Amino acid sequence: MLWLVFFTNLLWVRYSSRRTTGTPLVDCAARQERQWHIIALALFAPLWFGGIILYALIPRWIRFFSMPSPAWFRMTMAGLAALSIPFTIWGYRTLGNNWVHALEPAQFMQRNRGTLVTNGPYRYVRNPIYLGAFTFIIALALVSSNWFLLVPAVFVITIVYLQINGEEKMLLARFGDEYRAYMKQTPRLVPGFRR
Repeated sequence: MLWLVFFTNLLWVRYSSRRTTGTPLVDCAARQERQWHIIALALFAPLWFGGIILYALIPRWIRFFSMPSPAWFRMTMAGLAALSIPFTIWGYRTLGNNWVHALEPAQFMQRNRGTLVTNGPYRYVRNPIYLGAFTFIIALALVSSNWFLLVPAVFVITIVYLQINGEEKMLLARFGDEYRAYMKQTPRLVPGFRR
């Protein structure tokens, strides 16, 4: 049920943020830089989603990969996953019309009205949407207590985390010193932790 709530909200945010801004500019260098992320996700995402479907519909097929976890730990992780959903939505709603899908940076760069958002959850971390999504994914993998869900989830998160560098380069190109100052004040992903 948590998966359904999470993905329904993501689809709603994606649909509501669509805009007709004309043909996006093509950024060949950025597209090539992201290409390996897309290939890696295409390899691991089906395994990850397949594990989720098997766990939900036919759990006995992957019971062999189960790992022992106490009930209190699994319940705590379920609670953490549930709390990460409103946190992620808070990040999306705070961005409002500034949100652009990670695979469409050219759309962001051609906008004239984009502003740097530093309020709401962006006061605490620069990437609250990623933080919420990563927390949700790992927490639910731990709820399942199954290596068949946990290992692909870690790979998917690692691949997606690596694209943050490209997004931050895009923000630096767009906002310059304003974003550099924000980077110095606000950690990338873990509240209270700065490089």
